[in-house]
Amino acid sequence: MKLIENFYCIQSEIFGDGTTKSVEEISSIKMELVRPSIKLLDVEYSEKKTYTKNLVAKSCATSDEDFTLGELSFLSKTYGFEIEEDNNLKGYHKSVLKIHKLYDCPGYITLMKLDEKEYLRIEFLRWQFDCQPRGAGEDMLGEDITYILGIWESPLLTDEIVAKLKKPRGIYYKEITI
Repeated sequence: MKLIENFYCIQSEIFGDGTTKSVEEISSIKMELVRPSIKLLDVEYSEKKTYTKNLVAKSCATSDEDFTLGELSFLSKTYGFEIEEDNNLKGYHKSVLKIHKLYDCPGYITLMKLDEKEYLRIEFLRWQFDCQPRGAGEDMLGEDITYILGIWESPLLTDEIVAKLKKPRGIYYKEITI
């Protein structure tokens, strides 16, 4: 497992009138970025598959889609984030980032397969301002600040965690052509 500390990043700030300001630069982990688009340095690939899941666990997990508390604890210890039980939902544990009060939602874990190599990214999202005036268009885009906790090449994961990351969530319908 190798920590990748720097990456190529395009940050895009979207204004209320629809205009966009983009900044291209080499960025590093443990920074807050504005709507980042990330490409790993020195990694060329033709095929990319990504699998993303919330970093949460339910103690009564009856589904093979949800992380168990043990799996979330393993990820927490291995990749350096905190977990806590939700104040309102007993048995629901979530990843937390305490560097800013607006990080009030669990983080995301993304497994990326770039050709034959695997990479793991952990990130947390938040709104930029306490009372951010948002229109429907901004809300649709989601939180504008992303904190990249880390990116790892050849991550240390159990087979069960990988299976849960790759498992589609919810009900999917098969498209039929007649």
